[in-house]
Amino acid sequence: MNYRHAFHAGNFADVVKHIVLARILIYLHEKPAAFRVIDTHAGAGRYDLTGDEATRSGEWRTGIARVMQARFSEAAGRLVAPYLDIVRAFNPQRDLAAYPGSPLVARALLRPQDRMVACEIQQETREQLIASLRKDIQARVVDLDGWTALRAFVPPNERRGLV
Repeated sequence: MNYRHAFHAGNFADVVKHIVLARILIYLHEKPAAFRVIDTHAGAGRYDLTGDEATRSGEWRTGIARVMQARFSEAAGRLVAPYLDIVRAFNPQRDLAAYPGSPLVARALLRPQDRMVACEIQQETREQLIASLRKDIQARVVDLDGWTALRAFVPPNERRGLV
């Protein structure tokens, strides 16, 4: 299957998935012990919402664009704030132009003792992810099928983690 996530980055399903990812990682912070994130289908990491793929589908307009403009109750706002802060960090000019994928959302929530391995087999996409995580000693990008990676990386040395 040839799935190009750039067409779908920031859509409603992506937003829900990334909010849940952020909440799980924050929960893992409750213990000081290190954890490992294993992203089996990592993608490019960063997506240009002004690029050809994203503008052609426009899915992000009914996903992250709406969520960024939404008014949340106090309780809901506290739950989504860490995720929205990460998205805002990728858009310092306030215009929504970039969207962080799962590996960059996860990377933003790693503590110094935590690690991440991101699997991506599509060469161009993997090269984009490597560029996003270059010189990052906590994150490693591998050219390995995600299903194979599970057998190779589970259980993680840290004995705690998220796939």
